[in-house]
Amino acid sequence: MGQSLESDLIPYSASHGLPAQAVLVLAPHPDDEVFGCGGAIAAHVRAGVPVHVVILTDGAVFGDATRRASESLAAAGVLGYGEPEFWRLPDRGLCYSEALLLRLVDKIVNAGVDLIYAPSPLEVHPDHRHASMLAMEAARRVTQPVRLAFYEVGAPLRPNVLLDITAFLELKDSAMRCFESQLSQQDYVSQIAALNRYRCYTLTSEVLAAEAYWLLSASDLDQMASNRLLTWASPGVCADPSVLPQSMPLVSILIRSMDRDFLAEALDSVALQTYPHIEVVVVAARPGHRPIPRKCGPFNVRLMQTATPLQRSQAANTGMAQARGELLLFLDDDDWLMPGHIARLAQALARQPHAVAVYTGISVVDAGGHPKGQAFDLPFDAVRQMAGNLTPIHAVLFRAKVLQMGCRFDEALDLYEDWDFWLQLAKLAPMVHLPGVSGTYRIHESSGVHTDAGPEGAAAAAIYRKWASEWTPQQIGQMMQRVWSHPELQLQLADAMQELAISREQLAASDLQLKEARKSLLDTQHELANTGQQLTDTLHKLTDADERLRAAAKMQAQYKEVIAQQQLKIELQTQEIETTSTALARQKHDHAALLSSRSWRITRPLRWLAELTRASPVGRIIRTLRRLSK
Repeated sequence: MGQSLESDLIPYSASHGLPAQAVLVLAPHPDDEVFGCGGAIAAHVRAGVPVHVVILTDGAVFGDATRRASESLAAAGVLGYGEPEFWRLPDRGLCYSEALLLRLVDKIVNAGVDLIYAPSPLEVHPDHRHASMLAMEAARRVTQPVRLAFYEVGAPLRPNVLLDITAFLELKDSAMRCFESQLSQQDYVSQIAALNRYRCYTLTSEVLAAEAYWLLSASDLDQMASNRLLTWASPGVCADPSVLPQSMPLVSILIRSMDRDFLAEALDSVALQTYPHIEVVVVAARPGHRPIPRKCGPFNVRLMQTATPLQRSQAANTGMAQARGELLLFLDDDDWLMPGHIARLAQALARQPHAVAVYTGISVVDAGGHPKGQAFDLPFDAVRQMAGNLTPIHAVLFRAKVLQMGCRFDEALDLYEDWDFWLQLAKLAPMVHLPGVSGTYRIHESSGVHTDAGPEGAAAAAIYRKWASEWTPQQIGQMMQRVWSHPELQLQLADAMQELAISREQLAASDLQLKEARKSLLDTQHELANTGQQLTDTLHKLTDADERLRAAAKMQAQYKEVIAQQQLKIELQTQEIETTSTALARQKHDHAALLSSRSWRITRPLRWLAELTRASPVGRIIRTLRRLSK
């Protein structure tokens, strides 16, 4: 296999525009359309391509909605594409839904759009992620071929297209500066400019700024949709990204529907699941059920109509008979799941190969969806399960193979049928409890479930009658023991609660001591750090002083050597002077002796005559003739 190059991972050349007949820019908030793809919008406007901008939310969390809309209008005027369309959904409340998806599909079809700009699935803001998922599914739903260009705002993506926006730098800067309400909170202009400048890293020096896009063609979208890869990216993380979706067990979500308006919320919660391999089977519990979409996000949906009304157990068995998945989960049409629900349960069941079912926590809300402050999240207890239901139906993911082992919903029961089914599963293996809440259970009068008298009601009595012959004397004894020991257990619980309160007080005191000890430790560390710094400074000073002393000693040695040399010269000069003085004294003595000698006095007339001759003209003539003769 050949070695991959950097250009296989990121473009090394820039495009001057993405070809399109009509463009739709999907912006979660007023300003994303400019920050994310303002340069692309300007390029399309220059090329004469119609640009449609849809701003999904009102942006009211971080500013006044009216002002933010006016800022987007001003930016649109700068870029010259017309006016954006405001859908005015709640800021930080944008959520994928079938209704919103169909509205977006209509927009794409009616505008003849063949290129959609949307936030990257890697964005961190929840509104951005939901907008990304809406764009993905809308691109798959429309009949005409479209391309999807993901853009970046709050999180970098790995692009396959870099758009040269050098020619539109001033225009984009002016458009970004229209959002004064946001720039007062963050210097987004500098940050986006830095991001666009960074995108020139692999480009030539002539490119001063670039916008990055992950561009997917229609065939790319089909391939990635078939692999469920886009589902991984939004809005959360898949349970096990190292495993391809095809090798992950298919999960069948079975919805018993009374055709209530709540059903849309239940389906939307399924569409947001991060587990990538899901099918949805909706069982109509009464005739004449309204049609439902054949897609739930990226997942297929099948509606099983009925000619006669179905009781709860009948609808459950019908759903299981139609399921194709290896793993099954029931979801009533008035409840909903959090995005990671299926992924959590599937991962837990994969780690427990001998288990047949796993369940997790479910929170309780009222008819309007408001939390009641309660949750079902009890650990598995076989004795307690005999006395009552442990969990709502959509808390449990179980293996389809239990059907081959004889497990069915008892169609003689129309209440507590799920409790009966869990008792059947528990005979095969203990149910695995996964702590933590990832689903919601709605309590309202129209369900009919909560009007029963509980353990003393007829529905509970039917369960007890059915299972009385199944339970062994030992199991019944365990139940009775639990009942008789209830007062003792209450006392033990009270003692345990008291001990817990004392432990909490001790823990609080220990925590305070720990905080004080940590503060003291930090102070000590700070003092040690200061002392260490002082020691380091002193060591540096001593090192400098030692170096100076070494230099001085070296210089002193050099001075001593020079002085010794100078002393040697002086001694030599002194000896020369003494020798010269001796010679001069001797010459002086000889001269004096000569002057006082007898021969010097006798020859004085001759010397006088010789001097006279040298000074006379005859003397000069004689000296001249001598020179000429030479």
